[in-house]
Amino acid sequence: MPALRIFLPYEAVPARVQLGYGGTLSRIESTVLRGIVELWTAQQRMERERHGVSLSRLSGMFEIGNRMTLHLVFDLWRRDYVTLDMYGAEVAPTPLVLEAFAQGRQDELTGGEFTVETVDVWLDRVSGHLTGRSGHTHPPDRDLVVPAHPLFSATVDDITGSDLVRAVRETLAKRVQEREASAPPHRPQGRNLRVLEARLMPAQQLTAARRTMWFPVDITVRQDPESDVVRVSVVQDSRRNLAHCERIGRQLTEFLDRRPEHRFSRKLRASLEIRLADPPSLERTVTRLETLAGRALTAAAGTRGALHDSLVEALRTAHSQVGARVDGEADVRLVRTHKDYRAAIRDVIAAADRQVILVASAVNFEGLSDLLPTLRAAVERGTQLVLLWGRGHNETIESRAANALEELRYVGEEGKTGESVVLVSRRPGNVNANMVVADNHTALVGGYPCLKRLDRNADQLGALVTATEPGGCEPVEMILRWVRRAMPDGATASAVYFRERDFARHFDGWVPPSQRLTWSELPSPLELDTAASDTAVRAWALAWRHCAEEVRRHLAARTLPSVTVVEDSAHRDALWEAVRSATAQLVLASETIAPRVVKQPLVDVLAQRVQTGVRADVFYRHVQKHGADARDLLERTADSASGFAVHRSDSAARALIWDDDLIVGSFDFLSHEGSFRGLPGRRPAAEVSLRVTGGGLAQEAATLLGAPAVRRPGPRPVRGDRLDHRSNRLMVELEGCPDPGQRAELVRRAIGQGDPAVLLAELREAEAPDDLLRVVVAAALRGRIDTVGRDLRKWADWLVADLWSRGRFVEAWVLRRALPDGALPLLPAAAAAAANTAHLGEALETAALQEPPSPGHTAALMALGVSQLLAWSGTSEQPAIPPDLAHRVRETLGFLVAEGRARPCWKKLAELARQCPQGIVENPGPAVVARRQLVWRDRGSRLTEAWDEMDEALATAGATNFRFEAGLKTHEHLFHAQGLFGELRTVLNRRDVTGAAQWAGRPEVADLAAHVDRTTAELMAGHKNNVIHSSKRRVYLDRLRQVKGAAGVVAAFHDAERDVDMAYQVTEARPTAIRLAEVWPELHADLHDHPAPERHLTEHALTALTDIREWGSGECGTDG
Repeated sequence: MPALRIFLPYEAVPARVQLGYGGTLSRIESTVLRGIVELWTAQQRMERERHGVSLSRLSGMFEIGNRMTLHLVFDLWRRDYVTLDMYGAEVAPTPLVLEAFAQGRQDELTGGEFTVETVDVWLDRVSGHLTGRSGHTHPPDRDLVVPAHPLFSATVDDITGSDLVRAVRETLAKRVQEREASAPPHRPQGRNLRVLEARLMPAQQLTAARRTMWFPVDITVRQDPESDVVRVSVVQDSRRNLAHCERIGRQLTEFLDRRPEHRFSRKLRASLEIRLADPPSLERTVTRLETLAGRALTAAAGTRGALHDSLVEALRTAHSQVGARVDGEADVRLVRTHKDYRAAIRDVIAAADRQVILVASAVNFEGLSDLLPTLRAAVERGTQLVLLWGRGHNETIESRAANALEELRYVGEEGKTGESVVLVSRRPGNVNANMVVADNHTALVGGYPCLKRLDRNADQLGALVTATEPGGCEPVEMILRWVRRAMPDGATASAVYFRERDFARHFDGWVPPSQRLTWSELPSPLELDTAASDTAVRAWALAWRHCAEEVRRHLAARTLPSVTVVEDSAHRDALWEAVRSATAQLVLASETIAPRVVKQPLVDVLAQRVQTGVRADVFYRHVQKHGADARDLLERTADSASGFAVHRSDSAARALIWDDDLIVGSFDFLSHEGSFRGLPGRRPAAEVSLRVTGGGLAQEAATLLGAPAVRRPGPRPVRGDRLDHRSNRLMVELEGCPDPGQRAELVRRAIGQGDPAVLLAELREAEAPDDLLRVVVAAALRGRIDTVGRDLRKWADWLVADLWSRGRFVEAWVLRRALPDGALPLLPAAAAAAANTAHLGEALETAALQEPPSPGHTAALMALGVSQLLAWSGTSEQPAIPPDLAHRVRETLGFLVAEGRARPCWKKLAELARQCPQGIVENPGPAVVARRQLVWRDRGSRLTEAWDEMDEALATAGATNFRFEAGLKTHEHLFHAQGLFGELRTVLNRRDVTGAAQWAGRPEVADLAAHVDRTTAELMAGHKNNVIHSSKRRVYLDRLRQVKGAAGVVAAFHDAERDVDMAYQVTEARPTAIRLAEVWPELHADLHDHPAPERHLTEHALTALTDIREWGSGECGTDG
């Protein structure tokens, strides 16, 4: 958890914004403009003298009133779409509009309704963060307010256009929320405004007195026990991106170094934690997101809401960091030799169109001379040349170099009026950086002092960064903003171009790469946390797991290296991050070894990393005075560790490499401790480097420096599935929707929002019930069965198999027939679908004759035919199999037996069915006889249970209480000894099965509701309330119907009692039942070897014969 919450002062900055309702004309604007064009065109054809369209005619034509007409015409006039004749009250279209309508391009015209306003946004002077949200008008704790200091120097000049638009949108969203909170619920709010254009005033034009608000930020203040470094880390949230958080931490850390006795510094040090300070990183953020997503499935009920909020915050932070990484992508080439470095400098200068920036720690004529022709050519074509120079406060430019620069200034001023295109900082910039920047698309950064006296014997290492996007390159633009901040005089700083729109490659339609990333929607929270079903929880957890995988997938898809700028004390943090977190390789290249950096704690950490299998190499060129002990310390450690080596070389390269990261620049990691404390005017020179991540640049740089090749771990495998959180949204919506019609509509809507196969895959992964999967698959196939894709085809086959396995043979056959192919054979499916119909004979014969014979196929057809002969399940008009159909089935069974494909047990089954007497098969059927016999066998106990259930139902209905006269009289009449239910009580007391059957057949019992209403009406004749109404009537009728049902169960025993005397049918059917019981175990033993489709049909057919087998087992004494 964060140790401390501090408050950053944000200053109000006025922004001039243009607000509208869309990028194109609205419908009413388009209609009115079309009317003006057509009326004006018609008048021109008639050659009238009038040159415009009357406003009164427009108002009458559209019937929208004079006021509305004037508003619309005024909006169109502001867009230069029409001209106005104020004297004659007429309007006419401009040639631009006439041409657009003539060519059919009227849809390209921008909207006419817009407003121009000045809104206040809030700027953080520490990080440069711009927001439109509201903060504290008074800080809760004055001691925790970041004080004003020259170090906190962010200005509006550092703000990008996208940041400004986002801040203005936040201001508008806040305005809408306030308006909705104050407006009545029924009041229409209208359309929301959109930001069409936004601009900030330059920093020099802002007034000194501005309003201030305080915004909270969570920080941790930690002291590293190994390096004694006190560092402030900011906990990133969804409001600030990673760059803002890093800059806040870096600036506050530097403030602690400079002003340790300040009240604010003492407050921060009071919360100091002494532990290893791991810097925030994208990998840590993604790992935290994955950890939280992994907890979602097992989170306890009641805690999922808080976990959802944490996941949302972690996901937005990850999205922000991925966006920063993508914006920093560029083409990076490493430059090693002195010759290549000079050539790269000339190439960068030649590539500039609007501006060249030279940053040099020292300027001498020798380093400038061979670049003068290239610089002169750039100045002659109008390119602005900016020079930021000087490492120390007392540095000067060599006289010959100054004369050369002055000559370039004269060249730039020839034939021009106004300011020169050659800008040189008026005094030293106190910068230890060396770089060349062309416009906003190319930069060469390294430790090579390009304008100093040349050291041709020493190789360098630099990074040439080139934009891959036409709109520029974010790391190059970060360097430009740094140059403006580091420029010692304001006049020169204000002339530096740094915005994307300042350069020739700018075009209005360019969108930063991070804004082109497509992220799936946030998962829906569980509305019923404590009562959510397991499926809904699994879908919710699965959606969050997919979000984490989506972040990994975006990272895995990036092939270009990402570049960020490292400033000042961040180099020290990066050094300790590298030596602690390296897992494969660590390379330190420094020009000088100094004892103030190479100390025992650093060497101990290096040795520990080597012991874990990390390869470590240190390269140096010189040893500082009194630094021999530091060098010896490194060499002794290298002698005792096999994976650690110290190399002395002639290279002047300055770099830090670990795993897949590279930092290259002017910072000397083994001689500069990275501390920037000091009194004003004595501050160490500013340091700037580039950090390159990915793209294999770290391994290439290590090889160029001379380090041995080390195998690095490959990227983590990620799933390539498409993302869709519809299953999460669907499950959440279904949880709170009991209405079947609305649930079906929710399913149809979810199907229509994307690929149905993706939704089904997520539901399957969330272990959704099969009932829901069946509905979703059926909805997905509706209307698209002919064009079903490969992914959805698998679900169609699943639905066919599911219907077939559950005995839904007709539906399975219809769906299978609509598909071009499938695992289910069509002919057996048609035979199963024709069961218990007149089409059975033909379907069974066709399947027996045309299907390739196999044991499982033959057994399934035999079992189907036998079940139809012995256990026909027809209608009341046709309770048994028709004689002609029975004959065809017998013939088919005989054919299958003669084929000899089936095993002996199935042949026995077919023969016993064929030998069953025809009279029993056709009337009433062996299954009917078997069921009657089973009922008679269990008649005693089952009849007693039926009487008890009827007694309980009568008692419950008789105990109904009424509080009104109509109910009391009706109930008394019905349950009187002579009443309908009183008579049933008499039958119950006598245990008269025949009487129960007669009672159940009475017409009054058939329609109890009508009988109750008639009885009430007769008893309450002449009274106003002559019916039983309200919910009492429904409850009363439900109880009476339960009595009716219980009486019907008892009446069923009367039919069994009457039919058991049919001894002839029993005698004829008994041998078939006994033979079936004897062969039954063999049939089930053989089923295990049958393929799935045939086995399901066979099992269903045998299930229909269960009553016959059970009766036969009892008759022969066997146990099936």
